[in-house]
Amino acid sequence: MKYLFLDVDGVLNTPASKSRCGFYIGIDSEKVLLLKQIVERTGAQIVLHSTWKENWERDKKRKPLQDELANYLDKKLQAAGLVAIDKTPDYADGRYLSRGEGIVEYLNAGSWESFVILDDLQFDYDSCGLTDYFVRTDKTMGLTPELAERAIRILEENKVARNS
Repeated sequence: MKYLFLDVDGVLNTPASKSRCGFYIGIDSEKVLLLKQIVERTGAQIVLHSTWKENWERDKKRKPLQDELANYLDKKLQAAGLVAIDKTPDYADGRYLSRGEGIVEYLNAGSWESFVILDDLQFDYDSCGLTDYFVRTDKTMGLTPELAERAIRILEENKVARNS
């Protein structure tokens, strides 16, 4: 399994984004199409690790409980033929997980072939040993064709056989 850990703000939108979801900056369709290129070329599965995951539900039966932002995210992804399959955990062993720790916890829960992290902030990826899998976007530009190509290379070149 290949995973694409997706942050939304600064990746699929920028402060200059024209689309809106209520009071929030919306998602740019052009950025979603770049995301689609990554997924189509690599077969990666999208896992949310963004603040947008807070009220996002994986289980279809729980989808009616989602908030406006989560529904909007699903619709923007679905419009491009994409779907998020899961989200990283926020807690483990009774403690709050940082972004990097959430990704590590997610990866440790199953088997995977390769992964990439798309985010506009560094967080704790270095201390969690995730730097080689991290593609940092500029929050003023978001995902670009060059960064999409870099993500594809990471997914294709950094294959690691892992079994749970």
